[in-house]
Amino acid sequence: MNDMKKVLIYGGPGPASVIGQAIVHANTLGYAEYEFCGFVNDQGKGTKIDGYPVVGSLSDTQKLIEEGYYFIYTIYKIGGQVERIQWFKDLNIPEERLAIFIHPQAYVAPNSKLSPGCVVMPGASVSGNTTIGKCTLLMNGAAIGHDNEIGPFNFYTAKSCLGSWIKTGKGVWVGLNSTIRGRTVLEDYSAIGAGAVLTKNVGENEIWVGNPAKFHKLVTDEIKL
Repeated sequence: MNDMKKVLIYGGPGPASVIGQAIVHANTLGYAEYEFCGFVNDQGKGTKIDGYPVVGSLSDTQKLIEEGYYFIYTIYKIGGQVERIQWFKDLNIPEERLAIFIHPQAYVAPNSKLSPGCVVMPGASVSGNTTIGKCTLLMNGAAIGHDNEIGPFNFYTAKSCLGSWIKTGKGVWVGLNSTIRGRTVLEDYSAIGAGAVLTKNVGENEIWVGNPAKFHKLVTDEIKL
């Protein structure tokens, strides 16, 4: 266990802490590639999130690289993806330092490919001939069908389900318990609401909700109270 690579997660309460706990759980099942050591968060070094230390802020990244850490990036938000993906790019993390974490209770087909920084949580699955882009997160129970081209910085929340021959752009967000029909296209920064059943293509920055899913608004629209 002492030979495990030490991994830090960008983020805080929410996906980052959930993924951190999944790594801890994986270690109890014999998984020995990565050890979760804490968070990178601008909340401030020396504080704790869910009992684990904030090791540094985003500006400390180069120092943390020099100290030998590996990294997982989880700072995503509907309507804020462009800015938050740029935050990641500005960190200049070498690809070989982006951890790929596959929980031992997940399934990834041998002929599918995960890019650096990807996470596949317990109960999630990736079927054959699918490619997953950099820093994409598949949360608990997410199911990705065969022959898909999944873009970078995508977020698939728990129990989301994709058919096959689907193509997604960067920064796509897919909500809880949603279902995406095969042979559809989800363009950059689009989002699918919780429980939606999508049967059509989705344009850039569009949010679709409902069953069957329909266009709701753009992620860039202001919320009117």
